[in-house]
Amino acid sequence: AGRSSKRQLFLFPGGIERHVKIKTCTVALEVIEELCYEMGLHTLEAIEEYAIFLVTNRGQNVRPLNKNEYILDVATEAESVDSGYSVWFRRVVWTQPLRFENELCIAMQYNQILPDYRKGLLNVLSHGKVSNQQFHQISKLAALQHRAKDIIYTPSIHELSEYIPAPLFKKQPPQQWVTMATQHMQQVQPLSPHQARAQFLGLVSAFPMFGSSFFYIHSSSSTTFYAPCILAVNPRGLHFLHKTTHELMAAVPIVEVQSSRTQRPSTGTSYPYVDLTVGDMNTQRVIQLQLEQGLELCRVIAMQVENMMSVREKRHTLPPSEITML
Repeated sequence: AGRSSKRQLFLFPGGIERHVKIKTCTVALEVIEELCYEMGLHTLEAIEEYAIFLVTNRGQNVRPLNKNEYILDVATEAESVDSGYSVWFRRVVWTQPLRFENELCIAMQYNQILPDYRKGLLNVLSHGKVSNQQFHQISKLAALQHRAKDIIYTPSIHELSEYIPAPLFKKQPPQQWVTMATQHMQQVQPLSPHQARAQFLGLVSAFPMFGSSFFYIHSSSSTTFYAPCILAVNPRGLHFLHKTTHELMAAVPIVEVQSSRTQRPSTGTSYPYVDLTVGDMNTQRVIQLQLEQGLELCRVIAMQVENMMSVREKRHTLPPSEITML
């Protein structure tokens, strides 16, 4: 339209909106940097953990952008395909420690983690049993979610059923949950909603699958685990979880992922494939996974591998002072 810039909407988790002025030469990395600065994140290591995703077809297609892609080109192309497209900003890698001073940063990460927590994806139950300590921890997390909404009255059974992962909610009578949550509400009442969100993040950051990206695998060629299942990707590797109990069936360390590439769906099937080459230099095998978000899975794995390589490089690089001493 004869202009060289536009205001582009970027959606944070939880529907938080941020508009960024985009020029013809603006690439994804510059937007990530600007949004990270607003969250009080200034180090290169922290910024590298975030990514921008183009979402079309009502959330069915999620495409991660490369850091050097021109935002204006991506937006113009998306507009012609789907006028209701959106651009998301998400944290993908979670190796840097949590920072609690910036409210936007805490809100963003809380809103991103919350849906996975409520689905019960973060805590793995051994043999489906819940300890007394876990019951109290889950009750406290429910109270913190309630306080994060700036509410001080005791949550109802219906509200608790939303706050507590469904597989766990069934483990004791609803009234028992109310009793336990009431005790914890008294402790969390003095907190501000921001402090409640920060405390919630601090507690769940110790959970086994915290900081994972989750994918639903429809089918797999592997014999070491069975599908449908859930794949959790994090800095430690690829974890294949049972689709209902979320118990670990198999794991592949990130260091053993040699390559990942998407394959178009063959005739008569609805979902694309991802071919994963895993193993060491001597023995390698290919696992074929069928899932909706193939491109997203490949990009998330690539980000985890890049992060691992950069950590290794830093470990083997002497600081300038030591180099000059040599």
